Amino acid sequence: MREEYKRLLEMVKNGVPDKEIMRELGIKTKAKLKRMYYNALVEAGKIKDILTEREARKAKKRTLTISKRGTVILGKSLLIDEMGFKVGDKLIVSRRRDSIILKKEKEVPSAPPSGSSEQG
Repeated sequence: MREEYKRLLEMVKNGVPDKEIMRELGIKTKAKLKRMYYNALVEAGKIKDILTEREARKAKKRTLTISKRGTVILGKSLLIDEMGFKVGDKLIVSRRRDSIILKKEKEVPSAPPSGSSEQG
């Protein structure tokens, strides 16, 4: 961990006022002080860093294995909770290069019953 981060964390722990910390570390704005404090906490492992959307998507990727029977199990937590599918949804399976793609089948509006004859 950087030496200035260690100093900052120690000063905060000891209750040193923000103005004094800024003066000693040569920080000009409170925004920079807060950013530096946040970075110090992350680097020290005291708090988790905020994930970007791309990092969050990457973290959610899972490795699934094809069983001896040739099946892949996609659990409820993955399909419904994380991906937003619903019980009863029909999925179209396709392949593109080395990927398997699942697309929700679009619902076709039901047509009026045929065969009704009008007499008059």
